[in-house]
Amino acid sequence: MSIKAQPSYRISVLLVTYNHENYIRQALDALFGQIIGETIEVVIADDASSDDTLAIIKTYEKKDHRFSFKYLDNDNNLGITKNYQRGFSACTGDYVAVLEGDDYWISPFKLQRQIEFLDTHWECNLCSVNYFVYEENRAHFYPRTPIEPGHRLIGARDLIADNLVGNFSTCMYRKSALTALPKQLFEICSYDWIVNICVARNSLIGFLEEPMSVYRLHAQGTWTQTSAKEKLQVQLALIPAYDALTNGIYHPEFELLSNRLQHMISIANLTQIATTVTQPTTNLLARLVDYLPPIFLDVTRALIPPKLKRFIINSLQRGML
Repeated sequence: MSIKAQPSYRISVLLVTYNHENYIRQALDALFGQIIGETIEVVIADDASSDDTLAIIKTYEKKDHRFSFKYLDNDNNLGITKNYQRGFSACTGDYVAVLEGDDYWISPFKLQRQIEFLDTHWECNLCSVNYFVYEENRAHFYPRTPIEPGHRLIGARDLIADNLVGNFSTCMYRKSALTALPKQLFEICSYDWIVNICVARNSLIGFLEEPMSVYRLHAQGTWTQTSAKEKLQVQLALIPAYDALTNGIYHPEFELLSNRLQHMISIANLTQIATTVTQPTTNLLARLVDYLPPIFLDVTRALIPPKLKRFIINSLQRGML
C-alpha cells in the first residue's frame, strides 16, 4: 500500500479569527488578491466564534486553486495566546505570514515582497511592513511611521523601546524561528510584542517602509475598548514576566521602559484628578453665564487678560460638552 505524500508549501498564512463576521470578507479579499505564483496553505485558527465568521470563510473555499484551507478545531475558546500557539504549530510552510480577521492587507505584492526579502536577508527571521492605523469610529487613517523608501533593520532592544512592528498582521516569519520560541512564552499572556522580541534574540527584523497592511481599531476589539491608562498598566504588569522569559538579557531596557510607563501612569492619574476637581466648577460657570446681564459680560471681556480669557473659554467649552 502506497502512502500518499503530504503536500509541501513554501508559505503558510495563519488566519486568526474571533467574531470577525463584519470584517473577514475584506481580510480574505485582500488575501485572495495577492499576486503570487505558488500554492499557499491557509491555516484557519478560529477561537470558537459565536457569529458567522467561520461560515463566511468557508464560502471562499475552492474560489482560487492557489489556496489550500486547513481548519483547526474551534469547539472551545482558547484565548489569544493558546490560539496562536496551536496556529504556529499547525503551519507547515517555510514561511508563515499572519492575518488577523479584523485587519486587511492593502498591497497585492505584500507576500511576494516579504518572501523576496527573507530569501535575500539571511540575517532576518522576521520581515514586517509599515501599516496604516484605522480608527473606525473616526474614519481616520494614519501611517504607523512616516512613509519612506526601502527598509530598515531593527533588533530586540529597538522593539522594547518602541514596538514598531505593532501587530501580527504585518509579520512574515521563518517557520524555524517560530518552532524555536520558548514553550514558556505560551504559558503567560503573550502578544505580538514579546513574540517578536523572542524572535529577535537570534536575528534581526526587517521592516519594509511601504505601508502594506491596515490595523483596525474598532468598538468590538478588546484592546480598543481599554482606556489609555489601563493599557499602560497592562504593559507594566507584563514586564517582569517578559524580563524573566528573556533571561534578563534585556533587563536595562525593560527597566527603562518600566520607569517610563510608571511616569506616564502618574501623569494619567494627575490628569484624572484635575478633571474630577475642575469639572463641577466649569459646569457651574457654564450655567452661571446664562444668568449674567450682557453688559457685565462685555465689561468683563474688556478687562480680563488674554491668557486668562483663553483659559476661561476653554474651561467653559469643556463644561458644556
